[in-house]
Amino acid sequence: MDKMTFSRLWRALSHLGVDPQMTYMEIKRVHMVNLIAISCVPAMFFFSIVNFFEGRYFLSLINMANSLFCLSVLFLQHYKRQELAKIILLGVSFFFFYFGALFYGNAGENFLLCIMIVCMLLYDSRVVQWSVGILVIAGIVSIKLFPKEVLFTNHVPQSRVLINTISSLVFIVIAVHFFKNIIYNNMMLIEEQRQKLQLLNHDKERIFSIVAHDIRSPLSTLDGMVHLLHKQVIDGAVSEEYILQLQRQIAKQKEVLDDILSWSSRSMLGVPKPSVTTRVADVIETLVLVFKSACDMKGIELLVEIDKVFHVYVDRDHLIIILRNLLSNAVKFSHTNSVIKISVSHDLGYGFIHVTDSGIGMHKDQAEYLFHTIQQRSVGTDNEPGAGLGLLLCSELIKHNNGIVHVDSVLGSGSRFTVGFPILLDG
Repeated sequence: MDKMTFSRLWRALSHLGVDPQMTYMEIKRVHMVNLIAISCVPAMFFFSIVNFFEGRYFLSLINMANSLFCLSVLFLQHYKRQELAKIILLGVSFFFFYFGALFYGNAGENFLLCIMIVCMLLYDSRVVQWSVGILVIAGIVSIKLFPKEVLFTNHVPQSRVLINTISSLVFIVIAVHFFKNIIYNNMMLIEEQRQKLQLLNHDKERIFSIVAHDIRSPLSTLDGMVHLLHKQVIDGAVSEEYILQLQRQIAKQKEVLDDILSWSSRSMLGVPKPSVTTRVADVIETLVLVFKSACDMKGIELLVEIDKVFHVYVDRDHLIIILRNLLSNAVKFSHTNSVIKISVSHDLGYGFIHVTDSGIGMHKDQAEYLFHTIQQRSVGTDNEPGAGLGLLLCSELIKHNNGIVHVDSVLGSGSRFTVGFPILLDG
């Protein structure tokens, strides 16, 4: 039997009765029962033969019976009868070790201590633990006090007593070590789960913030359009074209909302979406349609200078969220009848997307902390509301995609936001 075959056989035997639905502790307890039974079957069979040829027939019978019962434990484990398997392993072993020690003085009482330790590892019930503990103590005391003249005269040799004593002590050390590893591994699993839950909570908070922030902007745009429609109704100058434009804008915003909710639900379920080679022009084309109404209301021209084949390596959903926030801010803080320019460049393995406006701008020190702290709530040039979260959320998504971000701004003259993402050499 080669090493690989033996390894598969050992794993199959040690995992008898293991169910994927079991808890970590239950699986380890099944392993413990299997390992004890597997170890006892050949050992008891060997000593049965030795004792038979040395004339200790009753002890040989005890050993053989112990070996067969341990074999039955493995069958019970295979058929998912774990509780019965534990009872037989502990009860039968106690019976055989007790009478072996009582009649032949083979130091079997040391194995009674092993049974007590195994019971404490396999059962959580204090009633069971105390009952077995008292039974083991009573058994050991009765062995020590039992009259020697009643015992069989054909005792096992001292060498066998020494072997049994050493074996029982080694078993105790292994059992304690096994239990310690169970506790340690269980603590590691708990800590790992705690960290995962903490990360999941953080992601959910971030997702809800992104959803809330990205829904606010289109709703503000629609609110402005409806307000303008209301004024037209009052003035008696309702334009059919304007109503159609409002209908198209609502349809587009519904599409954007569906995309946001689809991305957020996937993220909350922990379904990863890897970065892909993404054509920036396609993303910008979609976003231009989203912001068309807001730009028309302020008379802003969106000037797009992007090569159709320009691409970056990024999660497409993340890129849409990032650019939507940058364009939203650009529109919000731009003056009426101004221009917002969207352009691209590449350098040192990165593709850069630039959003430039000629709006109100900001101080240099404010620009430095823009992507690192939550900003105070602000209003745009046409009193558009802001939550102060958008750029901070964008910063997290940019880092997640191994990107970089930079802003150049002059107070009163406008701002230029630049985000960069890797470009695949073979893209």
